[in-house]
Amino acid sequence: MKRNFLYLIYFLFAVTLATGCKSKDMGTPPASSIADFSYVTDNQGYAPCQVTFTNLSLNATGYSWDFGNGTTSTEANPTTSYSKPGLYNVKLTCTPINEVYYNQAVKTMVVNVKDPLAGLTQVFYFTTRGTVGNGNMVIMDTAAPLVQDFVPADMSRPYGIAVDTAHKKVYITDYSMQAIYMFDADGKNPHKILDAGVPGQEIVGDAEAIFVLGDKIYWGRTGGIYRANLDGSNPEVFINTGGNPPEYPIDMQYDPASNKIYLVNDKTDYSGGYWSVNFDGSGLTEMIPDIDGTAIEVDVKNGKTYMALYAAAGTVAPENGIYMCNIDGTNIVKIGDYGSKATWGVTIDYQHNKLFWGVKNSNSNPDGKIIRANLDGSNPEDWITGVSPHAMTIVQIKL
Repeated sequence: MKRNFLYLIYFLFAVTLATGCKSKDMGTPPASSIADFSYVTDNQGYAPCQVTFTNLSLNATGYSWDFGNGTTSTEANPTTSYSKPGLYNVKLTCTPINEVYYNQAVKTMVVNVKDPLAGLTQVFYFTTRGTVGNGNMVIMDTAAPLVQDFVPADMSRPYGIAVDTAHKKVYITDYSMQAIYMFDADGKNPHKILDAGVPGQEIVGDAEAIFVLGDKIYWGRTGGIYRANLDGSNPEVFINTGGNPPEYPIDMQYDPASNKIYLVNDKTDYSGGYWSVNFDGSGLTEMIPDIDGTAIEVDVKNGKTYMALYAAAGTVAPENGIYMCNIDGTNIVKIGDYGSKATWGVTIDYQHNKLFWGVKNSNSNPDGKIIRANLDGSNPEDWITGVSPHAMTIVQIKL
């Protein structure tokens, strides 16, 4: 009897334990919140670039972003911009659905915005005219400019220059020799890639203006705009003006933002003017009539155009000088002076916000100079002296 009583006590105790444990194990634990995200960049991650974030967080009711660039957001999938290269700590803080100790409500990730100038050298390229013509370069990493001459070629009047940074080549047009030359980025290994004296290449003719876009070079001469492969092969008419204005694009520049070509038209023998044309040849527009321009530089960052203009009575340029206007030709104003001869070069240093232009006092004697000034023409200074400068451009290139 006593034994049965003990068995009963053990049984009731075991049932109590089992029932108690079962009641504690019942139900599902509250869900945790986990902050997480990924991102993609445009421009291959080079500054300036835009970064789009994809929210991968779990069980969150709100989001707070700190992008590390001074801006924040509460959007689920935000976008931000980085104008400068660097490492940016991006922090996402989630609002959890429950206050449990195993929440992971904060996620931090480093966004690497790459420097597009890494490994590149800023180079000022320009042409000069003397007893012979030549190309020249200045590596812009010292206080005092040191001019380095290209390997000589049989040039005479090198009035146009353009650089293919992708393939590290420099192109120079020679008005007098009726040819286009190609050099390596260091000014060596010259090749005459187009020569009007060669059958099939006559359309290089009196080329002056030139730019590089993609796998083509484009040049201006009598009759419009022409193009060829980077090695000079397959020369062809690109935009034929058919004897109508602009009859001779004497200098021009392509603007990738608008997909337009901006140019100044020769007025010595033709109608002059400041023009634009869509890259497909449509929309030919004269924005400033009659002016006599010899050089043009389009500031696509700030929406300005700079032109070297001869005085033309009855126009917006009654005096010789360097003029600045809006890209559409409005609000034109003279901002600088040049010498007694035509100025064939104007260019911009975007790294230091400086404008450069040439001063020529004779056709070919080294009695000219290159001026450096602020973008509004203020504080001009003699940057290089004792030269006869013509075309010029500044690029970032791997030498």
